[in-house]
Amino acid sequence: MTEANLITDITQGIATITLNRPDALNALGRGVILQLRSELASLAERSDVGAIVLTGSGRAFCAGADLKDPMMGQDLPRAERARNCREVLDNVVHALIRDLAALPQPTVAAVNGIAAGGGVGLALAADIVIAARSASFLFPFVPKLAMVPDLGATWQLARRVGRARALGIALLGEPLPAATAAEWGLIWRCVEDADLRTEAQTVAARLAAGPHRAQRETVQLIDQAYRHDLPAQLDAEAEVQSRMSISRDAEEAIAAFVAKRPPRFTGE
Repeated sequence: MTEANLITDITQGIATITLNRPDALNALGRGVILQLRSELASLAERSDVGAIVLTGSGRAFCAGADLKDPMMGQDLPRAERARNCREVLDNVVHALIRDLAALPQPTVAAVNGIAAGGGVGLALAADIVIAARSASFLFPFVPKLAMVPDLGATWQLARRVGRARALGIALLGEPLPAATAAEWGLIWRCVEDADLRTEAQTVAARLAAGPHRAQRETVQLIDQAYRHDLPAQLDAEAEVQSRMSISRDAEEAIAAFVAKRPPRFTGE
């Protein structure tokens, strides 16, 4: 399936979505975001899609918001511009991040080049982030735009790299090389450029073959852990584990272990 600024390829149960505006460094305008949200909604309903890979074409993963797009409201009076900004964030831009978080399938971001501004937030919204060695992460919001990071980037930075590094990244706006991003725990792995696609597809295939309910519940538990004390987190684990213990995937895992064969998960 091909749309103007978006290319989706489904092969062996893995859907690869490529942002396809290379001349604009795959910047996000309203149209692109709505296309992407529609595509994610469609893929969420497909039982034959076990994992989703998000990447970019050309030399960038995503340069963030398209500042030339009318959704930015630059021609509006100041008061209207503020209302427009809130509406766009709530109903378009941040809605995309919520869509990604709600997907039943695991997601992999394959960062093939520059990820800047909202493009970093988009990448970090995936469950697993893999970057090419030549890729870099850049936050121009504060030093160059006099704005704050969005698309969930502040939430992600605080949890992944700690306060000191999060503030350094956000306030100074210096490019963060992919290798450093991996060393700091911002992303899962940095690989050689030539290996990025293969590595992303390999990871996606492993996730696609896994137990999707347990995967999603694990993501949610880990996110909850940041606001729970230990007793609350133990309670949360017990609640989820009691549900997982009677799932068909758990029954299949035990049967496969006894039979000494690979499990065949169905997500049930």
